Amino acid sequence: MGRVHHRHAALRRAFIVSTAAMALAAPVSAQEGLALEEIIVTAQKRAEKLQEVPVSVTAFSAATIEDAGIKTAEDFLALTPNIRMVQSFTVGNSFVTVRGISQINNNDPSVAVVVDGVPQSNQKQLAQQFFDIERIEVLKGPQGALYGRNSIGGAINIITRQPKDRMEGSAEIGYGSGDTWSATAAVGGPVVQDKLLFRAAASYQDSDGLITNTFLDRKADFFQDKTGRLQATWMATENLSVDARASVSRTEGGAVLYSQFGTTGLSNATYIKPQENVLGESQRDMDDLSLKIDWNLGAATLTAITAYSSVKESYRGDLDFSSAQVVGQGQDLDVSMLSQELRLTSPNDQPFRWIAGAYYLHTERDLTTTVFADTNSTIAGFAPLFVFGDESNDNDAYALFGQGAFDVTEKLELSGALRLDSDQREQTDLLRNNAVRERTFRKWQPKVTAKYKWTDAVMTYATFSTGFRSGGFNAPTVNPAIFAKETTSNYEAGFKATMADGRLVLNGSAFHTKLRNAQIFKVDLTAGAQIIDNVRRANLTGLELEAQARLAKGWDLFGGVGLTDSDIKDFDGSAAYRGNQLPSNTKLTLNAGSQYSFDITDQMEGLLRIDVDHRGKQYYHADNIDYRRAVTLIDLRAGLNYQGWSLTAYVKNLTDKQYFSEYTDAYWSGSATGQDLGQLSRPRTYGVNAKVRF
Repeated sequence: MGRVHHRHAALRRAFIVSTAAMALAAPVSAQEGLALEEIIVTAQKRAEKLQEVPVSVTAFSAATIEDAGIKTAEDFLALTPNIRMVQSFTVGNSFVTVRGISQINNNDPSVAVVVDGVPQSNQKQLAQQFFDIERIEVLKGPQGALYGRNSIGGAINIITRQPKDRMEGSAEIGYGSGDTWSATAAVGGPVVQDKLLFRAAASYQDSDGLITNTFLDRKADFFQDKTGRLQATWMATENLSVDARASVSRTEGGAVLYSQFGTTGLSNATYIKPQENVLGESQRDMDDLSLKIDWNLGAATLTAITAYSSVKESYRGDLDFSSAQVVGQGQDLDVSMLSQELRLTSPNDQPFRWIAGAYYLHTERDLTTTVFADTNSTIAGFAPLFVFGDESNDNDAYALFGQGAFDVTEKLELSGALRLDSDQREQTDLLRNNAVRERTFRKWQPKVTAKYKWTDAVMTYATFSTGFRSGGFNAPTVNPAIFAKETTSNYEAGFKATMADGRLVLNGSAFHTKLRNAQIFKVDLTAGAQIIDNVRRANLTGLELEAQARLAKGWDLFGGVGLTDSDIKDFDGSAAYRGNQLPSNTKLTLNAGSQYSFDITDQMEGLLRIDVDHRGKQYYHADNIDYRRAVTLIDLRAGLNYQGWSLTAYVKNLTDKQYFSEYTDAYWSGSATGQDLGQLSRPRTYGVNAKVRF
């Protein structure tokens, strides 16, 4: 108890210090026209100023996205406290950990991802190229009351650039290390003035790779992506608009590029490159269609969103992870999702503001996992040896939700939200007489918040929120056959302050989260299965502090710090791992940077930027044996802008830090050889981009 009390006391002291810093911060000398950009967000399903939203939100505007060179989810999450992402194993596989709650293999996301109002319900959809983006919002803490299932850790809102009533566009080409070529283009404008608008955008990337398979003397992380989007907006009347969107993405690249180790505990000892005799490959196809209707009824706006998504991913690679010609592995995933949301939203200019709605999602998911005999050290020579699993899943998810906010006084706002999620799951075991299992996982998710505006520039809030990730089925032959739903109860207090005539912004929050049945992953080769299990109880306690300051014209400082202490209270009913950190939790994340833009001539502007991403010690598993030491990554950017043209050079991971982005010891990975596995991080990369806007 003493150690836990000490940790909590330290976090409380840190939060008190940060709050005092807000109140006592030395004012930056005010000058006209130097205020920081004011960002409007839709974090609570309605347009609001970021500094007035009582939620821990990190937002990136279009200007920041371009200045920071954000191209992937990893890029913007590295600039966000208490959340990090790892992409590994296949081109579509990613693991997001936010405030100690992690994504795992073959399971629902830990963070709700919403693109232009449409939920991306499969975790394979986040690892994509980000281009022609207007805004990104990262909400931390459970958001179940508004975002529903799978927002147990938070939510990510991605808003693409919208069509405008004038022709505009851009084109960009880039080249970088690994013989990496990239190109993007976007164009949009009116088809019928003031009535029918469109926007089209496309992206292409091709890379030979950066990580060498030393046995084959070939790059193992080769990559190619082709993505296109089309949007049309019809403003039928002054009160009725219809928005149709379509996107297609085709991605292929390396897979299963693991390094192998002889004994456990070597996660920081050496950084051996992959030595597999088979060069792994994976490919992912994604297709999305959506139709959004907004109808202003006067007393409220009716929003209807109909969406269809298809995700297909397959991979083949080595299973013995060595230069020996023994066995290979492969998996084929086919997911289709059809959703419908109906939402009524009251106007913003009322003392009582409300949202009410319903949501439905139908998912069909087929997954086949196979072990192959490696006949000639190539994927073409793989011969099926036996099938681990062949399953078909039909899921129906239903939700009803509502939110209300009331201005008690000019300074005090009270709000509440409630959502009921019901997830009906059905699994057919195609290997064993088409045996069918059914189970419904249901959860009420309430949220209550009090917000107080001390001045027009300083706001504090306190909130209680909840989250829910559905349970599901493992293979029928393993224990547990069913893994339980994961739930959270979160207590949080925070502040948002804008000072020095808008030139200094300081936001902070402190939280304590009770986590029940945290879902974790391991492999059991004796049963021939990948297994999801539960950690019965754990607590998460931490804080976040973000700051941005404009020191002078063109010169900005920014940064954030996140602390999350995860404490396993009950792993499996025994004393095992009690007091340990949860898998993949990073106790400390710290990002800091500076950007300076300056005039070179009357028509030419220069830009210099540095970003520092510090990641504290991270434990890979609940036993806390293997871990990654703290690592600090430095990125640099320099650019020129001239009359709509820009040229930018960059270096990522300047000091060429090496570490394992993913690591599993033999017990948790089910390694047939009894050896640990790790995937190397990317080495130093560099490149140049040229862009034109018109």
